[in-house]
Amino acid sequence: MSRPGLRLVIVVGCGRTGAAIAATMSETDSTVHILDIDATAFDLLPVGLVDQGHIVPILGDGTLERDLRRASTQDADVFIAVSGKDTANALSAQIAHHILRVPKVICRLGDPVMKEMYEGLGLATVSPTGLVTDLIIDATDG
Repeated sequence: MSRPGLRLVIVVGCGRTGAAIAATMSETDSTVHILDIDATAFDLLPVGLVDQGHIVPILGDGTLERDLRRASTQDADVFIAVSGKDTANALSAQIAHHILRVPKVICRLGDPVMKEMYEGLGLATVSPTGLVTDLIIDATDG
């Protein structure tokens, strides 16, 4: 259950990136529901934020509409897919965007070619490969 009057953020994937995003977002007037298929992944979450209800861990598969609905994705303001698999991130982001009508959907994709394709379908995407490449190229210019 989200905290009344606050923004609801759904994060799929509770690895290092997902846990860090959940912690940061929960400190910015957001309630975060975080899904992962592995219960031990939730060990990465800050216990205090979970105990206070700022982060709600949910055992589930982000590629299944029923699990996304169980996490209240249909009521979310923001949806972020950052599991370790591009195809899972793309599928869960498409469900959130096209079926559950989340207003802001962000999807991590390691493959820059897939990133461009999914941007063409209306998804906001982030590519760690592209970001690191850009940073390295920028660092060599000077």
